[in-house]
Amino acid sequence: MRETKERKIIRHKKKNVRIFPIYKTVSWDLLFYFPIIFLFLTQIKGFSASQVLFADAFYTLANTFWQLPITSVVDRIGKKNCLIIGNILYSLSILAMIFMQNYYELLIIQFVYALGFSIKGICEQNILYDSLPASKKRGKVFALIDGKSSSYFYIFDAISSVIAGLTFAINGYIPMILCFLCCILSTVISFKFRHTVLVEDRVKPVSLRTYIKQIKDSVRFSMKSNRVKLLLLANAIFLGLVMGIVNLRSSMLSEMQVPEAYFGIIFAILQLGAAITARYSEKIHKIFRNKTIAFLTIPTTVSCILIGFIGKDALSKSSLILIVLLFLIQYATKGPYRALLARYLNNFTNRGIRPKLTALRNLSSNLFTAIISLICALLLEITTTANTFIIIGCLTTIFAILLLDYMRDRVGLKPSKYSKEDLKYSLYRPDLEKKKKP
Repeated sequence: MRETKERKIIRHKKKNVRIFPIYKTVSWDLLFYFPIIFLFLTQIKGFSASQVLFADAFYTLANTFWQLPITSVVDRIGKKNCLIIGNILYSLSILAMIFMQNYYELLIIQFVYALGFSIKGICEQNILYDSLPASKKRGKVFALIDGKSSSYFYIFDAISSVIAGLTFAINGYIPMILCFLCCILSTVISFKFRHTVLVEDRVKPVSLRTYIKQIKDSVRFSMKSNRVKLLLLANAIFLGLVMGIVNLRSSMLSEMQVPEAYFGIIFAILQLGAAITARYSEKIHKIFRNKTIAFLTIPTTVSCILIGFIGKDALSKSSLILIVLLFLIQYATKGPYRALLARYLNNFTNRGIRPKLTALRNLSSNLFTAIISLICALLLEITTTANTFIIIGCLTTIFAILLLDYMRDRVGLKPSKYSKEDLKYSLYRPDLEKKKKP
């Protein structure tokens, strides 16, 4: 009977691996949403650019609030069930946003939307990682599948961006309705995933005191492990910047008086760039190895500074093309970054610690995103979008250079070079390897 159950689990894992690329193509993030949400909130709902960025900051703070409690829920009811709940909350949030009447309703919606995002963020990549056979090539296979799936999403998102821009010019509600329908589709697909852990092997529900102790142990491990701590900080700076300036890009295009219909086309070009690089995330890792994070981070931060200086000039075809190209650099680096950072963090870990590390990764990036969003919102009250880009770019470039210099001889090493604390949750044991040698 035990062997039969194990075979069933293996079959479930194979099915999850087959479903994952399809799911991620339509579910990794909101389709039809980001190219027009700034326009929707400012033109259709009547909010100011500063209010939109404050709402972004509130969302990321709410996301931070949900991270640790959600990890406990995932342990209790399983990743598949939580993924379904997360997609349902996504759907309800978009539906509520269509009908909202005032700014306070937007903040409530952002709070619920953050809950859905937190659940999805913890479950999605871990479902794939848990479904892959445990081996030395697990990280490589994960990066290949996740990178290819990200590429599919970016291509689909590029198509939806064009449609969003064109339909927004007709009626501002059409892209939001299409976004809602995609959320429904994501919910349906999430039901297709299967549990991949035997009932007797599942994480048992624990008391609140025990759970808090587990979280403290995870945080303590992250703080003692130089490798994990630095990867979390690098992830926070990069994703905090990329996510914190989402609506700042739209604000820049809006100040340059770019027609609404062109927004979708521009964002489609950006997503295609992300699709290409995400597909080759493993090749990027092979080429740059322990310099991969620096290769992806520095161009992203410096591009913000250049966008600000170019955006100071009056609208012209050349300045718009240059700004779009710099946006493209940001999307091209974002494409492979998430998959590679998830791979680096998942290396030398076990099934029990991974969801908690994911929560800490999301928590740290959300805090940094909230800081970036708040700074942008405050700066927009007193200066232009161009100046805001320059200030944010300078700050993040300085932080990134200092951090990357410190990481040079502490991250990206061979397993035998890491301390026992770094390998605490790893099956790899350098001391045992040495004993095996004749």
